[in-house]
Amino acid sequence: MPPRLSSALVACQFCGHDYSARGVKNHEARCPERPIDRAEPDPTDVAFRNFVEQERAAEDWAFDHHDDYHEADEFEAEIHPPTGLDNEQEPEMNEIRIEYHPHSLMETESFSFQEYTDSPEELEPNSAIPKDENPWRPFPTRLDFEVSEVMLDAHMNRRQIKKMIELINQAIASPNSFTLASEADHSRIWDHARDTRATGFEKRVISVEYKEEKLEYDVWLRPIWKWCRELLVDPSLIHQFQWQAQRLYKFNGQRFERFIDEPWTANAWWNYQNTLPEGASPFFIIFYADKTRLSSFGTEKGYPVLVRCANLPVSIRNGEGVGGGRLVGWLPIPEEDAQEKGKKDFVNLKREIWHKAVYEIIHSIELHTEIGTAITCGDQVIRQIFPHILIISADFEEQSMIALTRGGTSKKPCTICLVPKEEIPNLSKTFPLRTTETMREVWIRAQDMNSTDREELLKSYGLRDVKNTLWDLRGTDVYSAISWDKLHAHDGGLFSDHLLEEVKRIIKALGRDSRSAEAAIDAGLQKIPPWSGLNHFKSLASTGELADGKKFEDFSKVIIFASHHVLSEDVSEDGFLLLRLIRSYLELNMFAGLTVQTETTIAAGRAEMKVFETLLHEYAELNPEKSWTFPKAHTHQHIFRDILNKGATRNYNTKPSEKANGPLKKYYQRHTNFKNVASQVLRVSEMDLVSTIIRTAITAQDLQREADIPEDGGSESLIHEEPGSPDLLDPSNQAIPRVVQGSVQPIISFEALENSHAGDAAFQGFRRKLAGLLARRRNVQRVVLRTFDQITPYGFVKVAFTSLVDWRLNTNILRANPNFHNRPRYDYALVKVHGNECIFVQILYIFSIDHVGERYNLALVLPIDVPRMLQNRTRDEALRLRRIKPRPRASSLFIDANSIIRGGLLVDDYASDAGEFLVVDFIDEDMWMRMKSTVLLTHANI
Repeated sequence: MPPRLSSALVACQFCGHDYSARGVKNHEARCPERPIDRAEPDPTDVAFRNFVEQERAAEDWAFDHHDDYHEADEFEAEIHPPTGLDNEQEPEMNEIRIEYHPHSLMETESFSFQEYTDSPEELEPNSAIPKDENPWRPFPTRLDFEVSEVMLDAHMNRRQIKKMIELINQAIASPNSFTLASEADHSRIWDHARDTRATGFEKRVISVEYKEEKLEYDVWLRPIWKWCRELLVDPSLIHQFQWQAQRLYKFNGQRFERFIDEPWTANAWWNYQNTLPEGASPFFIIFYADKTRLSSFGTEKGYPVLVRCANLPVSIRNGEGVGGGRLVGWLPIPEEDAQEKGKKDFVNLKREIWHKAVYEIIHSIELHTEIGTAITCGDQVIRQIFPHILIISADFEEQSMIALTRGGTSKKPCTICLVPKEEIPNLSKTFPLRTTETMREVWIRAQDMNSTDREELLKSYGLRDVKNTLWDLRGTDVYSAISWDKLHAHDGGLFSDHLLEEVKRIIKALGRDSRSAEAAIDAGLQKIPPWSGLNHFKSLASTGELADGKKFEDFSKVIIFASHHVLSEDVSEDGFLLLRLIRSYLELNMFAGLTVQTETTIAAGRAEMKVFETLLHEYAELNPEKSWTFPKAHTHQHIFRDILNKGATRNYNTKPSEKANGPLKKYYQRHTNFKNVASQVLRVSEMDLVSTIIRTAITAQDLQREADIPEDGGSESLIHEEPGSPDLLDPSNQAIPRVVQGSVQPIISFEALENSHAGDAAFQGFRRKLAGLLARRRNVQRVVLRTFDQITPYGFVKVAFTSLVDWRLNTNILRANPNFHNRPRYDYALVKVHGNECIFVQILYIFSIDHVGERYNLALVLPIDVPRMLQNRTRDEALRLRRIKPRPRASSLFIDANSIIRGGLLVDDYASDAGEFLVVDFIDEDMWMRMKSTVLLTHANI
């Protein structure tokens, strides 16, 4: 979603009321006497809502009345119509309303959709904040810092070698700007920088009793409150903070529908703010911990703890800058004796060590969670800050450590609810949620029992006999904070370890045909065209070497398209049913991963959950040897509860934090002597943090200085709408994606072009057909193009479009290239005909022509809009496939490049004898959503 401004208030120049910086302009423009132009409902929105209603009716499932999902009642209770506005008028189509928490004393605001989605201008910096003219301090000069920064990179690849040479040449030209004389100088200044520019790590020792022996362990930490304070006093970050809970609504033509994305738009933030004094400001923490392998063979491990600030936008908190994830702890890993491994007492010991160590990290905020503390923030505003752990981001194994539950094999394995192990596949059934209050009461009650009774009671709740240190943080319910993790629960869990393994098992079960079946699937995988951001796979067997959740996610998106012709219903009943189950899993995965959630998408996602459950039960009956009573078959029951409470799942996906483990491995491999590595790794981590802080400040200074330099001319947008190119398909449409052509090729005459494509029916009559198009465009009877007239070909067209999900601008690069990386590539595109009626086309040639003083940017395309064959319709319905058929190549035609909505990925339908294609709708959330509402026409009149 486009970035939002902070909660800073600006007074309206007319009425004097306070509004947000974004809202004041819109408020002033919305005078009661001003007539309002009513827009028609967006056909894609209407079509998708109709699709959802049809799906729900087909499943005999109603969002408002379904006893199996207690979250539905919770959502209904929390979805209030937005509060009214002064001088309220009839709402516009897609109008946005923001309702702020009552403690904010901010009035409900209303925005046009266009204004809300426009990127806001940056706030003017507070003039009272002194600018740092020397942001590289404590390094004596900027050049000193930059040389040290390159040295810190350590790997000295070509880019770094080039940079080092440039810096050395600069030092030669300006010798007074480089003051470092030795490696000792270099080390001393880094030590000074760590002391002055960032909070360093402290070592603390914790002790535990085990078998009448006192064991001591080192914990390395930055007190978490110091990190909170560093962000709060940073003038470059403070204007990005969100302080007030919000409820967001979008008018869909009938009513205002709530939507949720960032944590401050969800319920948990609002509910917590209810408990704070008026005027107090919450500081929300996202907490992550997990062991990671530092050495290539896993013999050396680290246990980092990272935190992020949920008050910052996702682009900042999940980024790599100062406002991104911060390493605040390094937990001890007790050595395992073969005689102790797996024993109850030793398992409990490891958990006790973890919780005592984590307490040392979070202890600094304990008092502040109770009474708050006043801080003069980077904008010079004094705020009463209450820190609070809102989200715990971790894989299931780490969740069990944090929640002190007994893991996947226990009687009650879920860290969030008390589902019995045998009930895990029954996703429609709900069970009591764990809470700090109830779990602590059980643990306290168990302490008064004898060892046998205590163990039985704790087992019945799936608890370990260890006190949870997070119970003592005011307002923090550890079980509500624990969040569903898409990376490990779905991509690297349910799919990689179970659904994919079932595909392999069923292939092997085909007996003598298994080898040819696997070869056919491999061939299908290899024929899938390339798509930006989608990994390409050569074989089913190669998935055994994957260790990356993103690669498993990509493989899940293509496996149906590569295997449906092998695991057909007549060949393998359970194989075909498995593909149906995988299709439902993919739908559920897409619903779960949406970056903006609405009442409609949550309702549809819950409906899909029931479809998945039904198919899972059917598959389990056919394959009773496969057990589905593992936690990752259950945890996605809590997806939509988490979305309601904490926003979109990317807010708590472990992917950004797992990515942050990468540098730790480099620090270990490049900067340690492989002994007592914690202090050495953390020392380099501190240097890296200081480097990031200084580099951010230098970049900000450079940008400010550039902004102060008067421009001597206009600049051209990277993506621009070419003049003189109205939409051939719908001239009245003003929402045409902007395009730019690239990879210009040598100018070519019509005669040379037609001769070079003489054997291709798509290019027959190229000059004649183009002349006819230009005549229609110019509204003249005839246009004459001569054989020696020329056009300019291009290798690709870059298309910009607005996502239907988060309303951000996205781009696709679509190629028409006979030799792209040694193979031909002719991409596919979705072209609008009218409303939500579209067709797919294959782009055969991209070019421009100058004619009578006007430039036309065009593409030769092959429409894919012939009625599909009757063959395979049952398969299509069962697997929810969109099958389309191209026209004969001689039926190619020209379209304006601006008529392209976006790119698409089509694959051959290997079960078709008619050269048909299947639409891969999982390439991104926008395409998946478009295909829910888009009508694909046949015999389109274009």
